[in-house]
Amino acid sequence: MSASHNTQNGNDNAVQDASASREGILVPQESLFYFRPNNDFQIYLVFCKEITSNELIAELSYNYLNANEIFVFYFQHPYDQRIYHVDCEMISHSAIVQHLNLNFFGIELRHNDQQQQQPLEFTYDHKQNLEFHLRRSLVDYLAPNQPSTSQQDNNNQLV
Repeated sequence: MSASHNTQNGNDNAVQDASASREGILVPQESLFYFRPNNDFQIYLVFCKEITSNELIAELSYNYLNANEIFVFYFQHPYDQRIYHVDCEMISHSAIVQHLNLNFFGIELRHNDQQQQQPLEFTYDHKQNLEFHLRRSLVDYLAPNQPSTSQQDNNNQLV
């Protein structure tokens, strides 16, 4: 998933928001960000894309099989009823350390390539926990001008 959601200019911004109007045409909202639930040490790359109800029906009827490397769920925002396709991918701690070393110190440390190539897999508990915390955060994140329905604990982190 990481490669397919990179920005076009190679820009590595953690959050993209393409909610805009071009020539009167509403452009679907898309967001890419890192997320860490308060009770989980794992960091996730999350991609949200607004979809229509027809697209949702098509995706569900396609019987999309969820690989264990990527967790997909659908979110309907309670304020405006917009529907979002949400993809989540675990980011390995070694990839984070490598990225920080390269971008902050300009050094590239090589780790065991075989270890880095093995994708991290979601367990049932990972999926349940991530979806629970992410849904709570998406209510506020995807509609920042609306009042919050819940008092968010500040431990869920959009990084």
